[in-house]
Amino acid sequence: MKKSKLFVVCVFFLTLLIQDVMAQLQRERVVENRPVELTFPTPKHINLHTTEPLSAGELYYSIMHAFGTVENGITDFWGLDQGANIRFSLEYGITDRFSVFAGRSSMDKVYDLGFRYLYLQQMTGSGSPVSAGVVLTAGLMTEDYSPFNVSYSFSERNQLSVSFPVSRKFNDQFSLLLVPMVAVFSYTNELLRIKEPLQTDEVFAGVGFGSRYKLDSRTSVTLQYVPSYRFENEAFNHNLALGMDFETGGHVFQIFVSTSRALNDAYLLAAPNGRIDDYAFRFGFNINRSFVIR
Repeated sequence: MKKSKLFVVCVFFLTLLIQDVMAQLQRERVVENRPVELTFPTPKHINLHTTEPLSAGELYYSIMHAFGTVENGITDFWGLDQGANIRFSLEYGITDRFSVFAGRSSMDKVYDLGFRYLYLQQMTGSGSPVSAGVVLTAGLMTEDYSPFNVSYSFSERNQLSVSFPVSRKFNDQFSLLLVPMVAVFSYTNELLRIKEPLQTDEVFAGVGFGSRYKLDSRTSVTLQYVPSYRFENEAFNHNLALGMDFETGGHVFQIFVSTSRALNDAYLLAAPNGRIDDYAFRFGFNINRSFVIR
């Protein structure tokens, strides 16, 4: 009699165990088709916008630096003595897919406003194989050129750029980024750091390429290449940057070498680039941090 009772108790607990395991398996199947996260660690990949969205109520700030060229070596401490182009920016998540931002770059004292919208999210299962978004930025150059006996009206100081970042996370180590971009300047002049000025509305277009390879849980190697085309004189420009990302307790610290001093979208397409074989590249770094301030 005791053995039969023991047998019944064992069957009862075994049935409960099997039901719990099946429930766990069912839950795993339910969450298989979920959004892919951390394709890139921040909304910025060196200079390019990524598809990494902010959550609603999340505040992201970025401090970006690009120094002078290294061609003079220790004479000007590999470009650090030449001063830096610095960009400060703040971005706030309105929803989990829509955010607004504002920034200021020291080169030409450009203020800009814009938004990012993620309209497609990569999924782990049968959903979209990529993430895709749109970024629109409007800028105003506020540099004072009166010492050069030159003045510009408000309408001559405007710039507009739009980009369409598309990304895919192939595995936990490797991600790719593709960013078609267009920028329009209301006026260009040699003082505005745009080569071969035509003093008219100027349109630039390009496709940015970015990649990230994780060496370990906190360190990644990054690459950026942005070939751009100037419609007015049919000229090409090439931006190349190589860097590393370090994730350090809430901050993401990015260091890189780049052929361009530009930090905002419009100048990334339009501003001149140096040649690597002439040592006309420069050091730079970005500091990124996010807060939840709901």
